[in-house]
Amino acid sequence: MLHMPPLTEEYPLPVLTEPEPWRSLEERQGIAPAPEPGEFPQEADAPPQGLSRRVLLELAAFGGAAAGLAGCFRSPPEKVLPYSRPQPEITPGIPLHYATGIALGGFVRGVLVRSQEGRPTLVQGNPSHPESLGAAGAQEQASLLGLYDPHRARAMRHRGAPTSLAQCFQMLRRRAARQDAGAGLRLLVEPTASPLWTRTFERIQARFPKARVVPFSSTQTGNALAGARLAWGRPLCAMPDWGAARAVVSLDDDFLSTLTGGLRAPREFVSARMPPALNRLWVVESRLSLTGAFADERLRARPSRVPWVAQALAVELGRMLGREEWTALGRGASALEDSERRWVVGAARDLMEQGRRAFIVVGESQPAAVHALAHLLNATLHGGKVRCVESLLAPAPDAAALPALVADIQAGAVDTLLITAWNPVYRAPTDLPLGEVLGRVEDAVYCARHDDETTARVSWSVPSTHPFEAWEDGRAVDGTATILQPLIAPLLEGAVPPLEVLAAFTGELATTPYERLRAQWREHAGATGRFEDAWERWLAEGVIPGTQLPVQQVAVDTAAVLAAVRALPPPGDGLELHFAVDTKVHDGRYGANPWLQELPDPVTQLTWDNAVWVSPATASRLSLARGNRVRVELRGRAVDAPVLVVPGQADDTLTLPLGYGQRMGSPVARGVGFDAQALRFQDSPWWAAGGQLTRVQGHHDFALTQEHWHMEGRPVALQTTAARFAAQGDARLPDLQAPKEHLYPPRPAPEEAGHRWGMAIDLHRCTGCSACVVACQAENNIPAVGKDQVGRGREMHWLRIDRYFMGDADNPSVITQPLMCVHCEYAPCEYVCPVAATVHSDEGLNQMVYNRCVGTRYCSNNCPYKVRRFNYLEYNRGGLLDRMYRNPQVTVRSRGVMEKCTYCVQRIESARITARVEQRAIRQGEVRTACQQACPTEAIVFGDLSQPEDPVTRLHQDPRHYALLNNLGTRPRTVHLIRLKNPSEVSG
Repeated sequence: MLHMPPLTEEYPLPVLTEPEPWRSLEERQGIAPAPEPGEFPQEADAPPQGLSRRVLLELAAFGGAAAGLAGCFRSPPEKVLPYSRPQPEITPGIPLHYATGIALGGFVRGVLVRSQEGRPTLVQGNPSHPESLGAAGAQEQASLLGLYDPHRARAMRHRGAPTSLAQCFQMLRRRAARQDAGAGLRLLVEPTASPLWTRTFERIQARFPKARVVPFSSTQTGNALAGARLAWGRPLCAMPDWGAARAVVSLDDDFLSTLTGGLRAPREFVSARMPPALNRLWVVESRLSLTGAFADERLRARPSRVPWVAQALAVELGRMLGREEWTALGRGASALEDSERRWVVGAARDLMEQGRRAFIVVGESQPAAVHALAHLLNATLHGGKVRCVESLLAPAPDAAALPALVADIQAGAVDTLLITAWNPVYRAPTDLPLGEVLGRVEDAVYCARHDDETTARVSWSVPSTHPFEAWEDGRAVDGTATILQPLIAPLLEGAVPPLEVLAAFTGELATTPYERLRAQWREHAGATGRFEDAWERWLAEGVIPGTQLPVQQVAVDTAAVLAAVRALPPPGDGLELHFAVDTKVHDGRYGANPWLQELPDPVTQLTWDNAVWVSPATASRLSLARGNRVRVELRGRAVDAPVLVVPGQADDTLTLPLGYGQRMGSPVARGVGFDAQALRFQDSPWWAAGGQLTRVQGHHDFALTQEHWHMEGRPVALQTTAARFAAQGDARLPDLQAPKEHLYPPRPAPEEAGHRWGMAIDLHRCTGCSACVVACQAENNIPAVGKDQVGRGREMHWLRIDRYFMGDADNPSVITQPLMCVHCEYAPCEYVCPVAATVHSDEGLNQMVYNRCVGTRYCSNNCPYKVRRFNYLEYNRGGLLDRMYRNPQVTVRSRGVMEKCTYCVQRIESARITARVEQRAIRQGEVRTACQQACPTEAIVFGDLSQPEDPVTRLHQDPRHYALLNNLGTRPRTVHLIRLKNPSEVSG
């Protein structure tokens, strides 16, 4: 293929006056990842070698192990109701959707689960739920795969030997008949906002006053609630008004990540950012996060310096406001480095100018005093009080609770321990010997979905149900309650809902979880009307009205906050270790999910691995390069791990993502990456000074996807500043918008006007969260292929999120771009296929006829966008259950077939059939692609370009739109809209 020069040489476009994008440090430095790089990944066209036995067991058979399962399509014995009302009849081939929820961090996000003849096949967001707003993150969607996991725990065990469910519950009843008021009883649980769980805890405490409920979460260490107690005297949750934000300062809070920030915050923040009135985002953080990549003004700082920057910000605001008690903190801008000083002065000025339309948010990893300081600053900006609601988590997160439990066990004070928290032995601080002492508890009962590190240490292990197999309830952060109804009866006969283990101590084993749940909500309904009608409405809609918490306006205790801030220690010296929640597997609980393991990390594009993140400057100083193996030591503990040099990382900071290096449990997670928990101590759960790094022998090969599919210097992802874009007037993007001449023969005009399907992707809205990638994978039966095949460039994702850096390697600007088949009007792939396997429809879709494809791959070679995937191997093996989670409306492709995005043609045809039956035309917005439906920020819009009022038509006419590689004359039906930044004049 001929090398094409960058468009900047042909067109002096104002949007391209930004620094030229680059994908990795190696590319920027001219270090090729392999000899003679071309458009395609190295070894992508090598003869297939087959999958290893381990990968075959992990991936190809995922969901295919049918032995020991109770039956495939058994519905729950209780009445469940679909989301649509009135209840339709179940018709083969016509899916139903059921409203339920997924709990993350103790709070529920409302989802709709598509069910095909009684089997769940897709997870989508519930538009009626105030947290999900119709969107769904990667973790919620991937939870479907966990239901059909062939590696789930199957057998009840007592000290490693198989036993029966009856024997376990006989022991629980005996322990529940104790007469010591529960002195030796402990419950190790995750903090939750579920009313049913909370009431269960209360009943156990009422029957056994001396029992203790021990909260444990490795990601909720209690800093946020402790900060709230400092500021308000009680644990409250701040409720920022994201939709009104004109200036937001983030102190190490990745609120744009759907995993840690939720779904509502990204939607509302980005919606308030649309041109021409852009808000401004200030971020200080140690590692490059999704929020930092999206920021207008980003400051990288070592972890221990973030509190220092927060104090300097308070001092600067105090100087502007005349608050002497703030300026007396003594850590103003003069104590900072030049970059920190500029950031603090600019952020303080912006906060002052915006006043009530500005606020500060703080991440969980920051000390309680920093959280309290943010509440004080927000209260001052907002007229003295902050919007907040009561904290619903029970028991409240408490970092001291687990050490107290270990001390009790060591003292012999615990004879019965019920564990429903996920794998606490793996997640416990390294200096807390939880695994060692669990064997001293005579009856330690652990309920989990995998036989993991904790299973090996307890006396009783109980297989747990999946959330789609059990009745529960939950609340969103704002208090909105949801009934979590099961979609299917437990696939494993021995699976037990975790609440059943606790029910033995409430005296409620005679009733089912369903009966207990109904009884509780019947009491809630009271005399407000007919309960049965209300119950069915709650199940159908997925939301219980009237349960939202009232927003309170609470004053801040200024003296207490300032005293806590003055007690903060100064920044440390030397290398600092920074522990980060992984954007895919969280703290490891999603490590058994192949969809998430293979999902490229939004920042590093790393799959099936974690790494020690170091900055370019630190790597240069320590003579480190990508893949070098190092030993990281802290307080006598050490881990060996590979290095990844990441632009935007703070200098002298080693970021260690959590959730990897599991030694037991699912083979999908076992042995993947290294265990950062081995360096995580009780007194430093998020960062620690005094780390040491030593180079050791060996090299590690990463499976990185960003360097696949070379674009030969052609610009694809564009951004500029809002001021520069506005100053260009009508001469903004004409050369990337106007039709170009081409060599392809003209297409005949259709005989009658029909649909013209098209898509628009707004880069200004895209945060790179990758929810769309998992949505596409789930909807279109796209297989996971394993690390080795990804390393060869054979990942099968139809939709990819490209990430580009611009500018300085130490502090670059970042842009993300979703890219799939753009459905060219004049598609280069169609003219080279010798068997007409890729053809054009009369509605503008570039279609693939799978049974015609003979695997020449000419179409992929001729595609300038590199969006086609060739199925080298037979990834879709397995038995009956391997097909249970697959979408029956989409063909399951076998090896030797080219595949790509189809604009979810199955959804188009489904809407067409429905419209014909009802004798009408397809309505505007009736067809939504999977990626569009999942997107939390509504960055992807699909529709009919023949309809002038369709949103996609308006976006195709927006001044910010451009066609990728427009000079080739392919005329793509998918356009992108450039991203606009809003930097501060102070920094500029």
